[in-house]
Amino acid sequence: MSLLHTFYPQHLLPTGEQCPVCADPINLVVCLPPVAGRHLLALAGDLVDRLRLHVAAAAGLLDTRHFMLWRRPDPTEARLLVLPAPDPQHPGLTWCAGGPVGLLDLATTAHRLRECAPPDLDDWHATVAGTAPARPWWHYLDAHNADPDRYPAAQAIADFEAQPRITAMVAAPATKAGERFTPDMYGPGLEALHTGDPGVYADYQAGLLTFGDGLLTLDGQLLIPSFSPVLVEQTLAERQVFHDRARNYVAALDPTTLLVAVTCLP
Repeated sequence: MSLLHTFYPQHLLPTGEQCPVCADPINLVVCLPPVAGRHLLALAGDLVDRLRLHVAAAAGLLDTRHFMLWRRPDPTEARLLVLPAPDPQHPGLTWCAGGPVGLLDLATTAHRLRECAPPDLDDWHATVAGTAPARPWWHYLDAHNADPDRYPAAQAIADFEAQPRITAMVAAPATKAGERFTPDMYGPGLEALHTGDPGVYADYQAGLLTFGDGLLTLDGQLLIPSFSPVLVEQTLAERQVFHDRARNYVAALDPTTLLVAVTCLP
């Protein structure tokens, strides 16, 4: 099966028919003013009002596994969080869809990812040992989009998948969580790995996990990494600029400001 089926999953209608125009959902983080004891229904209404100018379907789903808390919140903290729930495999950890910035352990998440980065890089280097650096998928897609007649999509796909390093990554044994390398590891993630710098790789992962596909600010501005909502089509440079803007914005917020993660259609 082509990697493109992984990059662009085929959507199915309830009838079983394929829906070629259905878009993949995106994950946005929305900033909301601090309001103690906010009711969930009021929160949902606030989210819809803020999202309707930016997405096709503003009534999205709260992403209950977006923010990781590296602890069990006390009862007071739990009341301020949005849908907190303990991790079923690791009871000492807690997932939630959001809450006050000061309670979301964003700095701890970044620190933990920096600790994980060196062994992750070592594992990747072992997987691709003996292969030449590979170009990410967006390189071939850009060439196709620049001249579709002279460089058709089928040729772009074949050239991308023929790279020995890509072949080695695809052939790597799956983990319990699924495929060894997620789709973004063939796009901006691949560029981060190629730097050989654990700090660059960890910062990329932290920005991706924290800010997803976009950050909606308090004044209604939507910060996004690229015109393409498809992660594997984005460049590392685009992601880094977006992550830096989002981090700087969130760092300047009052710690009681709410961040809420939502899955919706672009």
